[in-house]
Amino acid sequence: MNDSMFPIYVAEIPPMIGRENAMLQLCNKLTKRTPSHLSVVGPRFAGKSVLLNTLADRMRENDYYCAVIPWDLRHKTHKSNEDFMKDLCQLLGKDIRPVDEVLGDALLSIKSGVFSEICEVLDSMDDHDQKLLMLWDGLDRTLSNEDLTRDLWDNLLELCRKPNFRLVTSTRKELHQLIKDENTKTSDFWGIFEVVKITPFDDNDIDSILEKRPKWEFSAGAKTELINWSGGFPPLFLSILNEIFRTTSGPVDNKIVNAAAGKAIEERHQILDDLWDDCSDGAKDIYIKLTEDDLLFRDTKKEERDCLIEKGFARKSGNKLTDSCRMLKKYIIDVKKVDNNRIAELFGSWDDYQSNIRGVLESRFAQISCFHERLHRLVKQSIQDVPRNLEDCLNNLTNIRDLALNLIWEREFGPTRLVPDDVKKYWTHHDRSSNKLIDKMMRIGSWKIPDTPLDQIRLLGLLTGSYNNFKDFAKFTSKDTYVLTDLIHGFRNRAEHTGYQNVGLGAAVTALMACIELCACLEREQPQTQ
Repeated sequence: MNDSMFPIYVAEIPPMIGRENAMLQLCNKLTKRTPSHLSVVGPRFAGKSVLLNTLADRMRENDYYCAVIPWDLRHKTHKSNEDFMKDLCQLLGKDIRPVDEVLGDALLSIKSGVFSEICEVLDSMDDHDQKLLMLWDGLDRTLSNEDLTRDLWDNLLELCRKPNFRLVTSTRKELHQLIKDENTKTSDFWGIFEVVKITPFDDNDIDSILEKRPKWEFSAGAKTELINWSGGFPPLFLSILNEIFRTTSGPVDNKIVNAAAGKAIEERHQILDDLWDDCSDGAKDIYIKLTEDDLLFRDTKKEERDCLIEKGFARKSGNKLTDSCRMLKKYIIDVKKVDNNRIAELFGSWDDYQSNIRGVLESRFAQISCFHERLHRLVKQSIQDVPRNLEDCLNNLTNIRDLALNLIWEREFGPTRLVPDDVKKYWTHHDRSSNKLIDKMMRIGSWKIPDTPLDQIRLLGLLTGSYNNFKDFAKFTSKDTYVLTDLIHGFRNRAEHTGYQNVGLGAAVTALMACIELCACLEREQPQTQ
């Protein structure tokens, strides 16, 4: 790469280009009288790692913090709360040691009681007016890890309440949207952060970038075309510039920009494909419509249009939502050959199936009302992990199964969870009393719903008449609900006990479709209110 080129999309973190207003905003928030904890949020390739890396350098120059400690969590999986805290302790100790050798060594030598020791070190440093800043890059993976419980986040909350400790995180979505465990979601830790969103390059960013290469003078029209082709999204914008710098050495007009953009599309297929794949199927459908005509802003769903706007694919113009990235438009139409009549092409190959199956799941799930907020959220989160994170997409099956069973028994037997007398009389008839579950309930003299999920599912099979010689006594629940719950239980066991055999995409999709259709059954089977 020669000195006329801007580094983009490389393995090592490149220097920051543009973003001076965003950087100033971050620095001000971290050095004001009462500094904020910050959550930097932006889509893939938006430059979050670049921003945090530069922020670390700027804050070291500022001397407001005695230690600025980056932590790259993008490729780290912690097996437990203790594992996380030990890594945190070692990282703190290593970077505190140049400031205070005694305190640094104390943290590095800790074997247990990590949290309390960190607190003591922070308190000691506060006595000397020494402040610490940590930058946690790529927290997404950590937040999807169900091995980390609410206790960890509550402990981290206590650390963040220390007056001399400040934390900056970076994620693709806001923190509360990434948490899968319901109990963890209730921690107050998530409420301490001020969100800073990373958007496409603005006019100031673009002007500062072009000023660095005065040899290439851009006409007003050329600058406009540069934005129209890229939407201002960093890797797309910079790829066009790099092509211009490679092929020209003077003033730049519209024709040069258009030619460079066409070449850049060929070289940026993977980035465009990844960004497109990160869009929900609803967002994709909106964009495809935008390639033909603008849409009324109010007629689009916020979540879907935000997904497009944050990547520079669309923008608000008056009361309209309009296409704003010609590179993507040409890519999906000319290369991927996607249009509004694309159904027949979605599953033509295994690669097509993998690319598009999430859209089928999302579209079907969108037809089901949010009759139970937590159940709805868990299923939605699982769908979002297809196809990239198959190791995570079945993590919610236990909670989905248990929530469904609780809802079923509440409808059927009410708060007592006791088998009604007429059902009990029927089940204890000699033709049916030999059933193992019924025999067990008779022997222990308890007709309360069993605690174990497997026994509950078996009992549901009896109640719905799904076993031979058993009549359907369910007031609301269908045989389909029983079969789907049993299927989810089986997939749950498969996901829990992999035996070094990863769950395949087709099996994972089947499990999630079972979850979706179970929700559909439960929605239909809701008791009618008078």
